[in-house]
Amino acid sequence: MDGPGVPGLAAKLEHLFATIPQPDNRGAYTNEAVVAELRKVGVTVSAVHVSHLRTGRRDNPSARLLAGLAEVFGVPIAYFFDPEREQAVNDQLAALAALREAQVQGLMLRSGGVDATAMMHLVAALEQVRKREAEGGQQDP
Repeated sequence: MDGPGVPGLAAKLEHLFATIPQPDNRGAYTNEAVVAELRKVGVTVSAVHVSHLRTGRRDNPSARLLAGLAEVFGVPIAYFFDPEREQAVNDQLAALAALREAQVQGLMLRSGGVDATAMMHLVAALEQVRKREAEGGQQDP
């Protein structure tokens, strides 16, 4: 879509939906789940509008909606505008995905080394680090 929108917004949102699970092991985010989370932070939007942003039918969300999406996914708002910040966040997400996969494999294999409980604590700690970094990034001018 040409115009004043956010370049690459649909691909960035799709990546966030695909890589960041909902809290409390509720699975992948859906448009409806994101709408519910946005409502909690004071942003009202329809699931259809979120769908349009994800598919590229729309690419110019309000600043408030974009900030809300960043908050829901725990990324700095700069993720949507700064390629370096986007890459850094994507690298962190890839590392977390690899840890989750290792956790699943460890649980399935019940092999030696780091036990499942320790791996769960490690993944939770990394999630907290990612959220703190995202919060710090949102405070930058």
